[in-house]
Amino acid sequence: MSPAKRKRNTMELDPDPSERFVAVQLFGSMPDDIGKAASIVAKRFDFIKHIDINCACPVKKLVRTGAGSALLHKPDKVAKMIKATKECGIPVTVKLRKLPEDAATLEFCRVCEEAGAEALFVHGRLPGQGYSGIADWEITAAIAQHVSIPVIGSGDIHSMEQGMDAVQKSGCAGFMIGRAAMADPEVFSSQSLATLERKRSLFMEYVELCREFKRVKLSDLKSKAIQIFSSFDDSASFRARIGLTNSEEELMKCTID
Repeated sequence: MSPAKRKRNTMELDPDPSERFVAVQLFGSMPDDIGKAASIVAKRFDFIKHIDINCACPVKKLVRTGAGSALLHKPDKVAKMIKATKECGIPVTVKLRKLPEDAATLEFCRVCEEAGAEALFVHGRLPGQGYSGIADWEITAAIAQHVSIPVIGSGDIHSMEQGMDAVQKSGCAGFMIGRAAMADPEVFSSQSLATLERKRSLFMEYVELCREFKRVKLSDLKSKAIQIFSSFDDSASFRARIGLTNSEEELMKCTID
């Protein structure tokens, strides 16, 4: 990566001042590259509290490079990544998915802990599943019993109550909400976007933020609208109409009128 492009990408690490715990997730296939990236982050951004190594992403174009979930089959390389990252002086964690064999998954986690990982973020699906099927919280519970570092579970959590129940049953230290938060950021406050009017209000708030920070892009707005306008009567046809819009004006008319 050229210095100019690297500077442009790292400058986007600009959290709100009220966010006191910020992490950066790194992905790559070479320990030296991961270590160098961690060093850059640590030197430039004092608000970064920990660095996470991505061993979970199932996207094929990423996996083909040897990164993401491809690393699940190379625990020794991941151990080198963890050690290289720790040299920057910031706590290191690992995000992973499960392997076909539970024993292999547990061994991968053991290697991560032994190399110095301070927590594990576990998504209980195989890489090949993508986001289909049901997340396996039994393997997450098994990992929590197998290692002595904190384990944070994820997968199919759609509310605070559901997450707390999963923590209690699995013995995890905590839980993560991913896709559900993309559609309903109020999920963290035990509230719900129960009405169409509330969904419209949230979407307009998102649009105004995009305008304020000069990040208006039709494809992004349509993607967010499709996420938000779900789980209500006739939502499928509503989202289909969103997909057919060709301008910001058409999108606003479709979602607000």
